[in-house]
Amino acid sequence: MSKNILLGITGSVAASKSEILFGKVSKNNNVKIITTDAGSKYLTSAFLKNNEIISSWDDLQGSPHIELARWAEVFLIYPATANFISKMAMGIADDLLLSTVLMYNDPIYLAPAMHEEMYLNPIIQKNILELSKNNIVCGPRFGNLDIGDTGYGRMIEPPEMLSQIEGGGKKVVVTSGGTFEMIDAVRTISNQSSGKQGRALGLELLARGFDVTYVHAKNIKGIPHATNKVFSNSNSLVNILNAELTDASYLYMAAAVSDFIPEFINEKMDRRKGPISVDLTPNQDILKELTKKFPDVISIGFSAQINDNLNFEKIKDKNVNFLVINNISTNKIGSDLNQINLINQNELIVSTDRLDKNSIAKLIIDYTIE
Repeated sequence: MSKNILLGITGSVAASKSEILFGKVSKNNNVKIITTDAGSKYLTSAFLKNNEIISSWDDLQGSPHIELARWAEVFLIYPATANFISKMAMGIADDLLLSTVLMYNDPIYLAPAMHEEMYLNPIIQKNILELSKNNIVCGPRFGNLDIGDTGYGRMIEPPEMLSQIEGGGKKVVVTSGGTFEMIDAVRTISNQSSGKQGRALGLELLARGFDVTYVHAKNIKGIPHATNKVFSNSNSLVNILNAELTDASYLYMAAAVSDFIPEFINEKMDRRKGPISVDLTPNQDILKELTKKFPDVISIGFSAQINDNLNFEKIKDKNVNFLVINNISTNKIGSDLNQINLINQNELIVSTDRLDKNSIAKLIIDYTIE
């Protein structure tokens, strides 16, 4: 089905790839192009001559930033320079493209393109992280850069960008956050899971063009552009997963499921009655049951431990394909940083440094997606 697609081009040598992307996208869609002043300088004269390029307020009558934002069903910035990303993160609107960005209400696809030193600059990383909360950051990749260098910062290729905006990739289910098990009519037993690692996984998978179903706790925000499903307790989580895994290819089980279930008291307990005791019984092993029921789904489990033990006993008992091990004695729950060991049923695959959870998500996906 044809869509209205707005393509934003900023001032990077990678802008030459936007001409290729335009050729692919415009075959089946209505595409309009906005460039920054610097972006137009990287386009070929033939492309500028043969296509309508909007670069300033003078190119259209009326209020083009309003009209274009309301016209577009899909909005992507390809490439997105460090300068543009920083301005967008700050809400600056000093040209037509940035003004249109502020008018647009849905998630915007951003394809960063810059040298590794710029990409890894703490300010740029902070701005990308902030933008990723409400937009879809696609890449960058490790690869060849300008002036013959190699490193992170290479913009994803046009076919990758096309697959991401068109969707249709393999279905991936990601769980995130903690369960809430009812003690009485108003009280619950839960845990301190922030859901940050699961959310980072969902965002990165979306950026790679997968069809993401994000199954998250009721106290955690959904992910724009994903299929969002909300769970409260273990039973609701199981019911959702049994329905969603029937056509899924991967499961990232990052949710923190309660190990024990309280005996429910169908009233509000009254403290005036004095001390009480709550009986806890072991919860079902949800992931273990799911791997039996859906053996064709590639499963990635998560193990919060108080040591760095490579828990081959757990991965074999649950029969998951991969296990992400997180030492919570050194990586505090709720932190923006993480350090993991990733194993399969036979060996340690990778041991990471202490990195932000977005970077950890990229590494986990690199090693677990075929």
